Amino acid sequence: MLFLIFVWTVTFMFIFIPFLKFQMIGSTHIIRAYPSLSAVCGLLLGPIYGFFAVMLVTLIYFFFNPKAFYFGAYSLIPPALAVISAGALSEGKWKYAAIILIVGLLLFYLTDVGRVAFYHPCLSILALLLVLIFRERMSKLLFNKDCKKLIVGAVILSFSSVMIDHLYGSILGIVYLNLSAEDYISVIPIFVKERLIMTLIGAFFVIFAVEISKCFLKHATKLKEKLIKSY
Repeated sequence: MLFLIFVWTVTFMFIFIPFLKFQMIGSTHIIRAYPSLSAVCGLLLGPIYGFFAVMLVTLIYFFFNPKAFYFGAYSLIPPALAVISAGALSEGKWKYAAIILIVGLLLFYLTDVGRVAFYHPCLSILALLLVLIFRERMSKLLFNKDCKKLIVGAVILSFSSVMIDHLYGSILGIVYLNLSAEDYISVIPIFVKERLIMTLIGAFFVIFAVEISKCFLKHATKLKEKLIKSY
């Protein structure tokens, strides 16, 4: 099952990525919608297998479209950290997600752009606060029978992974592309809209994955009985 989930996740991510596109600030590059899938990839595969899935997809994508790697080899960092965070958070290991966010915020504020456009990572700060507030309850929300709690957990998981991707992408934009503080300030309304859309898409996939898992678990006993009987 784990192997099949791994294969289908990789395949689905590879097919879905090209469809949603957003203009990147300060350049002609296009941002793909892959951050939307970080949460469900981390949820299904966990931090380790999820990391390898993202690495595989990204390397394959680089093979077909090397120009999409606008941060060079460093382009692997944001999606990898986003999936690791989502996987750890869904398992109740909230400290890993919090550490990734805190380190990212510190790195951003150590730059000259961070000191001028200090309010740019406002949504990343909100994501950190949500992780700290819900902590161990995140996994309980995700696998709760109450649909409302499931939705809350899915939105938080998706939002935190999307914002980690954005935060480390912002840092690489400063270091690798030498983007200015003015670029970061001017794009705030656009990136808020863009990342909220990605969050909603990601939350949908998380809810869908959890409901499928519940369906499997519901019929697991009957399946086990049939297998034992046939054996």
